[in-house]
Amino acid sequence: MRQKRGFTLIELLVVIAIIAILLAILMPALRKAKEIAYGIVCLSNQKNLGIAWIMYSTENDSRLVGGSTYRSGDSRPTEHRWVERPLLDDIYDSTEAPEPQYSLETRHNGIRAGKLFTYTMDESVYHCPGDHNDRDPEPGAAFRSYAISGLMNGEDRDRTVTLDGLSRELKFTVKTTQIALPDSKYVFIEEDVGAHATVQNYNKGSFVLLEEDNDYSWWDWPAHYHSNSSTMAFADGHVEMHKWRDRDTLKLIKGEIDDDPDPDNNEDLRWLARGYIPMK
Repeated sequence: MRQKRGFTLIELLVVIAIIAILLAILMPALRKAKEIAYGIVCLSNQKNLGIAWIMYSTENDSRLVGGSTYRSGDSRPTEHRWVERPLLDDIYDSTEAPEPQYSLETRHNGIRAGKLFTYTMDESVYHCPGDHNDRDPEPGAAFRSYAISGLMNGEDRDRTVTLDGLSRELKFTVKTTQIALPDSKYVFIEEDVGAHATVQNYNKGSFVLLEEDNDYSWWDWPAHYHSNSSTMAFADGHVEMHKWRDRDTLKLIKGEIDDDPDPDNNEDLRWLARGYIPMK
């Protein structure tokens, strides 16, 4: 009789070790591929939002859609808002959902009630697949991943600022015809509102930068869902992935520090400031 021979314990351990080594080699590559796929979807989302933004302006005498969620009664209300806060139904300026009733549906209602939804017709366009804030327990499960620049008819207002040593009168923009160099002025940006940022139940307001001590400083900050990069849509309709390079920016957006210790010398902040100012 021929005797069957199985694996010895040593052979099994060797096989397991080889599998573990292969997994260790493959996992970073798979993670990278997943992030790339998320980035492609996110760029597509931004492209759709950018087209919707341009189409709205084209059909409304070059006027920009409202870039904030602030309504009548807030300190800086915005009319013709691109999205609404979480609502009990999907009608523009309808009853806001009380915080205990926040849900994915009330957040979707706010998106559907916005002035851009007619052009997008898809709630998923407003969410980056790499943004996991929507997995938090309610009421903190923020869904929307993108915000409009505060000076693109958002919540920011006219003021005098200094950038690169030059003082200028800053005016927020209400028409596309007022935007100088639209290929360098971003409209939509990924903004993290989760535990490592401002801890919001939904993406409130617009994306705002402050000017303090003769230079810019952070108020809101971008997300880092794509290997320390964010997707952005610009006023001329193009989209791009921008990589954040300053180590303090990365520490800030990852929640490792609460404030940038040296914003005056932060190359990311200065780059954002140049694209933030829509008018000369």
